[in-house]
Amino acid sequence: MLYTTDEANSAAVASLVPQFKEKLGIDLKIDNQPYDALQQKVFSEFASGSSYYDIVVVDTPWAPALVQNLEPLTPYVENKELNTIGDANVGDYIPKVFYDTAVYNAESPIKRYPNETEKPDPAAIKNAGFDIYGLPIQSNVAVMAYRSDLFNDPQQKANFKAKYGKDLKVPETWDEYAQAAEFFTQPDKKLHGTTVMAGVGDWATDDFKTLLSSFGGDGTLVDQDAKVTFNSPEGVKALTYYAKLAQSGHVPPGSTSADWGTTAESFDNGLTAMTINYHDLKLADNVKGSIGYAPVPKAEAAGPHFGTWMLSVNKNSKNKEWAYQAISWLTAAEQQTTMTEKSLHPSRSSVYSSIKKDHPLAAFYETLGKSLEVGVGRARLTNYTEVSHEVAVAVNNAATGSSSPEQALQGAADKVSTLLNSAGY
Repeated sequence: MLYTTDEANSAAVASLVPQFKEKLGIDLKIDNQPYDALQQKVFSEFASGSSYYDIVVVDTPWAPALVQNLEPLTPYVENKELNTIGDANVGDYIPKVFYDTAVYNAESPIKRYPNETEKPDPAAIKNAGFDIYGLPIQSNVAVMAYRSDLFNDPQQKANFKAKYGKDLKVPETWDEYAQAAEFFTQPDKKLHGTTVMAGVGDWATDDFKTLLSSFGGDGTLVDQDAKVTFNSPEGVKALTYYAKLAQSGHVPPGSTSADWGTTAESFDNGLTAMTINYHDLKLADNVKGSIGYAPVPKAEAAGPHFGTWMLSVNKNSKNKEWAYQAISWLTAAEQQTTMTEKSLHPSRSSVYSSIKKDHPLAAFYETLGKSLEVGVGRARLTNYTEVSHEVAVAVNNAATGSSSPEQALQGAADKVSTLLNSAGY
């Protein structure tokens, strides 16, 4: 199996290797590669038609370009004899996660399953002209982390009430979020309200996607007709909000070059009261406090950015049935539950329901599960990386003030349209 490292929690998967040998009677050899190297390796393996790896882990942005190299799994899922060791049980997956991650029309990967909220059913998927090309394993979605000790502090509550004339609470709307960010920017405590990750990269695109969806826009950025959807009134509202927050002084210095790691580090070190990220966080040893989790705020709707890793069978594999049984066992509810001990982000509804209240990450998992149910994925493009880059540049330009939100989005839309044309859309 070709797998990644921390991005999809390789430690959790590795912890099952001894049990895998005991259950399946064969060795599982895992080749772990960091993200960029993995992406290059996956594409080069398929380009050469190699059968070396039976199983490959696939990140959502790559799937449209790779799907024709992946083995269609519906016949395996429907074969009872191949589901005695593990069980794909696709109806147990969070619907939005499953359809966004694993269900494709290989001849036209840009297409989406018509109803991404219905319970997954192999026969219905096949009848609609789609197939299953992997089984989801690690699901990531934007969630809000906040300093619960600060939000529950009597003095902070009193000060907030005196300043704004209302009670301090965990933000549920973007207006409340901006106000809380303003309030918790307390220079005497070396504290800023929140974070933005406005450096040029997928992180900035993801921040914008989340806001775009919540302001009522199409958070996929490009629809299945290859039409640019982010240069819209909703897009302008979203980016205007983001630019104002980035320039407000309520985020740490350097936020216009920040990424996922930077924002997590700021929060972990006690420099911010809130942040938005994709995994659970831990305060540094010298920071006294506690962490709570909540869904990201919304305006018109909920729509946190999400994306999931899936395990797929190499179409060139010489051991396809074994490979299928391996991934159906690795992704089954029992194994996903076990891997929550190593902080895996499950993709199955039953796993979230089974997590007990005394689990160290119970509060995080509760928020993660709810957020995945309403998540919004990426455009299904073979050149999504290039599209995302242009959107990230626009977000950064607006955040730094070098362009107005309207100018930034128009410029990105023009460049993305050119990219779409050059890719044959």
